[in-house]
Amino acid sequence: MRDQYAGDVSDVLKFAFLRALSADDRKLGIAWYYAPGDDGRPDGRHLEWRGEEAWNRLDQELHAGLASLPERSIIALEQANIWPQGTLFHRDPMPSRDHRGVWGARKRRALEGADIVFLDPDNGVGQESGKHATHNEIRLLRKPGRAIAFITFPGRHMKHGALVQHMHQRLATETGAENIVTLRINVSVPRADGSRALVQRQRWFTVVDADVELVARAETFANALKTVPRVTTLLDRTI
Repeated sequence: MRDQYAGDVSDVLKFAFLRALSADDRKLGIAWYYAPGDDGRPDGRHLEWRGEEAWNRLDQELHAGLASLPERSIIALEQANIWPQGTLFHRDPMPSRDHRGVWGARKRRALEGADIVFLDPDNGVGQESGKHATHNEIRLLRKPGRAIAFITFPGRHMKHGALVQHMHQRLATETGAENIVTLRINVSVPRADGSRALVQRQRWFTVVDADVELVARAETFANALKTVPRVTTLLDRTI
């Protein structure tokens, strides 16, 4: 996660989803996988949601909090009035490979009290790099009564149905995770500022070790998202 992405449409989706999951009875923990500096990419520029009433109706408190950010930064996000009470954060910058173990231990301690831990790397789960969380980190964060969620930006190397099945199988094999749920979201956004041409952007949110109530909350949120124009959803579940 980078400062330049703060408050874009991905944040609206991820935070609305996490607020729906945690409700008022689960403590949330955010592992930012923070990467300081601007990477020069145009990611994070989609702020059209601010002027669309359907996004406001999805979660009015979140909409107001994100639309009024004083700056686009992780610190501003943490200070915004959008989080369930008691939310925990880990914002230490992504380390070099040699220091990742120590960094991971600090992350586990910082988020120890969380019932739902969300991992927010730039590129989802993959090889040990500055842009990925790893299966090993998910395994080490698992504990009874806790669900772990993360964001994925799916590739195009296989059909998405097969890709989500493959991802679930790897999670089960490499982390021991059970009851895996992935909410696939497609958002159509302008190709460029002011353009009427639209392009599709995929954001997936996966939850491992989801109990019955969390699955129900994910289903309810998926249905609510269907009321937002140019958004489609699909929920995949592996027990």
